[in-house]
Amino acid sequence: MKLVDPSVPRVTEDGLRLIIGGRTYGDGEQSIGDLQRMAVPEPMHALSAALESQSKLIALPPDAAREAIYDSYGSDLALLARYRAAFKATIEAAVRARAASDQEDAQAFLKRMIAQVSEIEHEPTLDLGPEALKLEAADLLRRLQDQFRADVEALTHAVAVWMHMLADSDCVSVIEWLGPRAVRYHFLRMESERHELERHQTRTGDYVRGRTITTTSRDLVNVFSERRVHTVVNAEAQGLDAYRRRVPERIARLVDAIPAEVRPFVTIIDGTVSKEEVHRRIAESRIMNETRSVYIPDPALALFNTWAVTGWGGSVEEAARSLYRGHAISKANKILTAELVGTMLAAGLGSVAEGRRGAVVIGAVCLILTAFQQLGMRIPERQ
Repeated sequence: MKLVDPSVPRVTEDGLRLIIGGRTYGDGEQSIGDLQRMAVPEPMHALSAALESQSKLIALPPDAAREAIYDSYGSDLALLARYRAAFKATIEAAVRARAASDQEDAQAFLKRMIAQVSEIEHEPTLDLGPEALKLEAADLLRRLQDQFRADVEALTHAVAVWMHMLADSDCVSVIEWLGPRAVRYHFLRMESERHELERHQTRTGDYVRGRTITTTSRDLVNVFSERRVHTVVNAEAQGLDAYRRRVPERIARLVDAIPAEVRPFVTIIDGTVSKEEVHRRIAESRIMNETRSVYIPDPALALFNTWAVTGWGGSVEEAARSLYRGHAISKANKILTAELVGTMLAAGLGSVAEGRRGAVVIGAVCLILTAFQQLGMRIPERQ
């Protein structure tokens, strides 16, 4: 089953076939059954643990009242549905982030892709039907708890299968770990441009009765799609809250759109790209393949450290001036504001107790301490 309708041109028809972990991505020959037999990646067990830790049913004591069991049943059903929807919203935001927000033609193309992304196939087995309601409260609770644990494992497996399908459909990339600190992955970018082919104006009326000027133009619109395959060394995974470098606007927009349920599983794998392959398609009719040897910073946004949902860097410069919510520098700015206010208050109290000279000394000491702390928070750590 393909996630993207054939009417949407594929970016990676040429050169996509990637053999990772014994599986070939992009050849369209793997069946759903093949995917379902694949093991769930080890980092995804964190999803199962997160769901079970939030379960109201599992938290209930053995002697819980029926009313509490019924309420917990509804809460856990909503929990599963919320996480399922959160992963889909994350991938949709990642596809949208391939192009800058002002690239209207590219965004229109991506909107068609997003509309074709399938749902995660998962139906909870939690059963509170007539037969279940005949059970004693303790037996009913044990049965629902077992069903919820099974549903958690099934949802985790369904998300893994779904992500593999997304990799086949050019929505995400499988990260290939070549060593403890070396990876290879690809990310997809899109941009558009318009060329004016013809423009003419017609004028009707006169200066007395008023004139109407009609402008007619004909534009050539090109949408550029490209896949960038990066080999990265000195790779290190960092949590969203710990990452200290600024990011491009489209990446900040993506991170801000990731639901709270998914954010704990998202990391930024940063390192230095040592080899870059560029597969570029222009207007669906012309492909340019380039291979470069480069050595410049290269980060990627990763889910479960297994799938790259997007990236930036490489040989094409992209402005990285934005901060997302929870970014380390954003936190530093808030702390700086509080420290400056505290410095002013301390200097004011010092002037009352010690006079102007005391206020100056206290203010200078506070500013020096603030400067050193802020430098420690703002300068990226180096391994």
